[in-house]
Amino acid sequence: MGVTDLQRRLAELDALVDVEHVRASEQLQLNALSYREVERLPAIDPSPVQGWQTFPYSEAFHDAEKMLINELAGVYVGAKLKDDRSYTIRANYGVGGVASLFGCKTFLTMNNMPWCEPLTEHELLEALDRETDISAGLGGRVFETERFYLDVLSEYPNIREAVRIYVSDTQGPFDIAHLVIGHRIYTDIYDNPELVHRVLEKVTDAYIRYTKAQKEIIGEGTDRHSHSQATIPGGVRICEDSPTNLSPASYLEFCRPYNERILKEFRGWIHYCGNGRQIFPHVISTPGLTGINFGNPEMQELSAVYDEASSRGIGIVSWSGLFTPEDEARMTTGITLIRRPN
Repeated sequence: MGVTDLQRRLAELDALVDVEHVRASEQLQLNALSYREVERLPAIDPSPVQGWQTFPYSEAFHDAEKMLINELAGVYVGAKLKDDRSYTIRANYGVGGVASLFGCKTFLTMNNMPWCEPLTEHELLEALDRETDISAGLGGRVFETERFYLDVLSEYPNIREAVRIYVSDTQGPFDIAHLVIGHRIYTDIYDNPELVHRVLEKVTDAYIRYTKAQKEIIGEGTDRHSHSQATIPGGVRICEDSPTNLSPASYLEFCRPYNERILKEFRGWIHYCGNGRQIFPHVISTPGLTGINFGNPEMQELSAVYDEASSRGIGIVSWSGLFTPEDEARMTTGITLIRRPN
């Protein structure tokens, strides 16, 4: 177990890291997402770079040293390419972090990211009746891994200054409730809405407490935060993949009020995969929203999204879809990109 040449690899990476360049990249992203005038739009280059050996996820899940090496792969690529990315790493235990606090069990399949099983009816009712322990399930491992990262990286001055540890995958209230309840949540919003709201209240409270605990460990505030090579105004990301299956009315009842509670605490951005056009007007108008990100940009109409987002001062985070010369001429700020250099 462990990485036999960990210190050597970290020392070599430390020598590659240009702290001033990384700080300038972070500020460029913040300026663009805040609709300040920028010399150029920030762009993260997705080109592959050889030279940094990683480990199978199934090994990294059980070994913090291997997880650290895997997380630092993006830092190595950035140090080689000198693009506009932020240098970010996290305790990467998958989507089930908050759900595990309620007793959902996480399992691995081959080398895929982990999934978790929903609770039985009995387990769900028990979880709702007890106080949620944010160190239960994967919670304690996340805290321990974050402290391990801080301890190990403290010996490498450039990495210590340039690399941001960001909050583990916390998903969002409805996504978490979906994991906890299972697919029946889509019928329970009609057949048992009181139960769904009770779960949403519980998971929203856990999300807030769990996030605050991590921010205390990693030393991150709420004015800006890091996530997946991005630096974004506000303090959190909310993931809304499951709500893309909802009607606008259901979204307004079962999602937005809980997102508003979180964004009142932290401010931040919302991500979702899929189409989601029926919920977009309610997402983009959420109080406290600072940014939006799309997992399937090919399903979006960038021009229409930009019109709505820019009118509200909401940045488009890490756009990876088609970006035409016409878009570039018009969208001179308010968006960050994932694309290869021209």
